Amino acid sequence: MTEPTAPTGRTVHLTDADGTVRDWLASPPWALPCEDLGDFLPLDGPPWRDARASDGLPSSGHGRWVLTNGPDVGPFKERLLAARPLDAAQALPEIAEGGTVGLEALGTRLDGHWRRIRTGWDGYVDWSAFCFTPEYRASITATVLEVDQAEWRTLVVHSTGPFVLWVDGEPVLRGDTVSYMEPEAHEVRVRLHSRTTTIHLATAQVAFREVRHIARLRVAGLPVRVVIPSAGADETAARLAETVLTRVASASWAQEGESAVLEAPPGVALRVRVGDGAWQHVTTDGAGRATYSLAGAAEEEDEGGDVARSAGASMLSTGESMVEVGVADERCPQTVRLRVARLPRDSRVTSEGDAGQWRAEVMSHLVRDDAGVREPGVAGVLARHATNPATRVTAGDLASARRRVVTRGDCADFEAVALLLAWHRIPAGSWAPGLRDAVRRELTGMKYWITQPGLDAMCYFTENHQLVWHVAEALAGETYPDETFAVDGRTGAEHATEARARAAAWITRKLEGGFSEFDSNAYLAIDTYALVALIELGSDDDLRRAARTLLDKVLVTLTSNSWRGVHGTAHGRSYVHTLRSSRYEETSPLLRLIGGLGTLNDAVLPVTALALAERYEIPDVVRELARSLPDEWEGRQVYRGHLAFERDLLERPYRSDVRVFRTPDAMLSSVQDYRSGLPGLQEHLWGATLGREAQVFVTHPANADTGSAARPNGWAGHRVLGRVHQHRDAVVHVQRFTPSDPAASTHLWFPSAQFDEIVADGDWLCGRIGDGYVAVATPGGLRAVTAGDTARQEWRPRGSARGGGSAWVATIGRRAVAGDFAGWMRGLVASELDWCPEGERDPGVRWSRDDAPGLELSFDGPFLVDGVPQGFADGRPETEPHLDNPAVTLAFGRPSATVRWGGAELELDIAGALAAAQAVLDRDAG
Repeated sequence: MTEPTAPTGRTVHLTDADGTVRDWLASPPWALPCEDLGDFLPLDGPPWRDARASDGLPSSGHGRWVLTNGPDVGPFKERLLAARPLDAAQALPEIAEGGTVGLEALGTRLDGHWRRIRTGWDGYVDWSAFCFTPEYRASITATVLEVDQAEWRTLVVHSTGPFVLWVDGEPVLRGDTVSYMEPEAHEVRVRLHSRTTTIHLATAQVAFREVRHIARLRVAGLPVRVVIPSAGADETAARLAETVLTRVASASWAQEGESAVLEAPPGVALRVRVGDGAWQHVTTDGAGRATYSLAGAAEEEDEGGDVARSAGASMLSTGESMVEVGVADERCPQTVRLRVARLPRDSRVTSEGDAGQWRAEVMSHLVRDDAGVREPGVAGVLARHATNPATRVTAGDLASARRRVVTRGDCADFEAVALLLAWHRIPAGSWAPGLRDAVRRELTGMKYWITQPGLDAMCYFTENHQLVWHVAEALAGETYPDETFAVDGRTGAEHATEARARAAAWITRKLEGGFSEFDSNAYLAIDTYALVALIELGSDDDLRRAARTLLDKVLVTLTSNSWRGVHGTAHGRSYVHTLRSSRYEETSPLLRLIGGLGTLNDAVLPVTALALAERYEIPDVVRELARSLPDEWEGRQVYRGHLAFERDLLERPYRSDVRVFRTPDAMLSSVQDYRSGLPGLQEHLWGATLGREAQVFVTHPANADTGSAARPNGWAGHRVLGRVHQHRDAVVHVQRFTPSDPAASTHLWFPSAQFDEIVADGDWLCGRIGDGYVAVATPGGLRAVTAGDTARQEWRPRGSARGGGSAWVATIGRRAVAGDFAGWMRGLVASELDWCPEGERDPGVRWSRDDAPGLELSFDGPFLVDGVPQGFADGRPETEPHLDNPAVTLAFGRPSATVRWGGAELELDIAGALAAAQAVLDRDAG
């Protein structure tokens, strides 16, 4: 006879209000290498194959070019997975928390253990990852539904790949389509009998770099109970625990110490685990706080099966650790998962010392065992040799870089350049026996461009990768001119000739028009890295001259658009961790080397190349721009160009118009009307910066993810790009939503713990750090999220549930100009905000201010400043400048410009650089 108080052996839960199931048991994401791509695509020949009838460009079904471009590869993935269909007739694993789980998929048996998960607000069970080499992936998730009265329901599955849905062991629905980021919906009507019904959902995917591997189930109709079988669990105790866990909070993603604080209701015994570490047991005090240790916390990774790290250039180092929290009672197995980031320690917001000291700090960061660099790799041995010429190069120093090259993994281009730097900078006698021969074989066996034979998913088409590939191929060809390159049988000299021409064309486009990945705080560092390598190791004087001028221009714009070591401008591409803390920006170590302020982090290859440069010298004016803090800086940067299919895999013009306003106490930047109303990817439209971890911005979230495999995700990029305009110290943002939006609202990142003072008043939220101020307003004002890992960092509009946050204004100020914080804030609150002046269907705002120009913007109307439309000159659309700030003015098509700042000067000889690049093209272009 069962005791009435005996554990029930299960936990019970509700769906979301729309019927989305949030509680599951999930398998690991099983992965196998794609070793049969040659059965589906030709290894050599032209990579494009069939043309589309619509525009004559290549179709996405049969050319090997699709391997390098996630959005276009769906039809090919469907072909691959159709050859490995999920077996709907297989025996299904028992649903029991912690039990074994197996799946027959991908032509083999896959085994693991069930893990309990609770999904994010979007309801997706998420196995997404960034995979450096092609992978087949499969997974299965399961839950139990319970009803007392048998009735029909509609089950709706959302998935980005093929799936099979079983109900009580019977296959009832399957899908075969593959999508990139947005899942496809499939539905089936089923009769749920009284008592419990088992649900199994198996999915498959193919990973070519970022892969969105997700599934969701919605039960349409009357509510159902969700049951998770769990030995020793008790549903009553677990329900009480679950209510407490909904109030667990981590009020700062950014952590600097060896311990951190959790918040929860007072007097609750909690168990806490960081990563795979041991459980810690803590109890919240009377104020609802408990301290736990972060010592030894490992970084959470979202990579696939090939997780060998690239040496400092993977762009995926986030510093994040996963913290798991549950009630310390064996009857309560549920936990919540919180992300925190232990910040890099060597960081500075004011410039100290001189250029020699800054270089020495970079070198020390690379060679010290206690510097915290996860894997110095090639950069580390380069730095050690520079500081101690007796250093020897070992196989371990080059292991991850060589692995990336040999496996043709993504970012192999970064590592090929690193190996070439080591080849030329470190004498042959300092290498371990046989190591140089191995590197020579690997570099001469490498594939360097999409047109060359080979099946791989290396990225060639993004702007930064294009240049790095061209530089890698040119330098490898010049280093081994008489060697036969195994990829296509041509000599190194032939490869170098082709690559120099491509590099010259790339440099020409950036000199003339600028970057499509405008001001990326990840990839501008990589552009710098490739240009430095070309200048330092290249043999062609004309190409080096063109590269030097472009690098000068890049560093001028980087330092013009930064503040106290924070690359705080709008970005064409960015990632969540770099937006939450500038200490993770790839450009930050460059700023530290240039001007003595910024952070030394894991992005070591670009700064190492620049620090060890012998031919290139950082211009004095660039150093002055980085370290100076003028009372007021107002700048504009317009980039224009054309994307071409054969290199970009897109065919259209591009344009960005970035504005920057900064003072010693704050910075505001935005990109004007950038592809407004269209789907986003990784764009950062606007932000206010008052500190390294005090970056304030708004996004339209596409999902609950924050990892690099979701593009856009919850905080980097926008599902639909809003329309943004800036006038000096104020920005206006209006947002249009779509019926398919999973979140028909925007949200604000405003990390309270970083501020000295925060006040909410009416529509306004205002904050102060030192003498710098920021204020943001939206209709109805804002409320802070109070639980989870965005507590009091994420703020949501109080406006209508649908369409909340359709209009925003933001502004910055400083004590020296605006007076004390309280008075500045009173002035803002007293200003007149007329939301949606053209009606509720047209998001917009009319902002009238006594002490500053009035601003007005709607989604379709002009941007008005004191009633005057902006972007016009003499009654007609203006001729846009290229660069226009206090240090330099440069019009499109002008032959040169002089950069003047802090008593230093630099001549940007654009015409001379273009002529040099053209000389390369005239000589080397086939």
